Amino acid sequence: MTHGRSDEEIIRGTHNAARFFVEKRHIAWILLVVVVLWGVYGYVNMPKRKDPDIPVRVAVAITQWPGVSAEKVEQLVTRPVEERIAQNTRIHQPEAGNFGIKSISLPGVSFVQVQLEETGADTRKEFSDIALKLNDLNRSLPQGAGPIQFNSDYGETAALMLTIASPVESPVVVGLRARAIARAIQETRARGASGPGARVAVVVAFSELVSPTILERMRDLVARQVAATGLATDCSIPPPCSSRRHSA
Repeated sequence: MTHGRSDEEIIRGTHNAARFFVEKRHIAWILLVVVVLWGVYGYVNMPKRKDPDIPVRVAVAITQWPGVSAEKVEQLVTRPVEERIAQNTRIHQPEAGNFGIKSISLPGVSFVQVQLEETGADTRKEFSDIALKLNDLNRSLPQGAGPIQFNSDYGETAALMLTIASPVESPVVVGLRARAIARAIQETRARGASGPGARVAVVVAFSELVSPTILERMRDLVARQVAATGLATDCSIPPPCSSRRHSA
């Protein structure tokens, strides 16, 4: 006696997504077409930029008033500027990590920074509104103060990055160059060992791409400077050992 269900009963009683779309093929085709059209629409309307557009939401208003104390600048310039900027409805609310409006009053100059909120704010439009308000304030500033310089172009920057890449040398090449440097040191020490007094040998190793003439000119300048300052009494300059290394 078998207690399991037959294949016909399993087929009749089993319902899942695969069976639904097999039996309702027209719904499957409709959903497939909708997904394809949605993907094409998203691809066509997707922003495409080489450099991402990162809106800068911080600007600064600078007002100069030469020869006036910081207290007077704070009272007659900084506070009116803050009040005019605060009339904008898109100023960020002060919280941890965000300041909204902050200012610094120094003798002869006032700095007022403004930060816009992240959502729903068109930076160009809002900064233009603030600039108009500050331009209107110029007429009521004390004599000798201003005009207010509103800088909202922090995002208008250009960057240039220069990189230098060098191919990785094999251990064999590094070993050969190390032997050449060691041999140059030994030869230079051997030439200076016969002279009186303590002697110092200086060996310069440089890339084969560097002209030896440049290194020789630098060597001569260093030798003359050492002799002129009295650091050494005998500066002997041997000829270069090879085109790739050179000792002094």
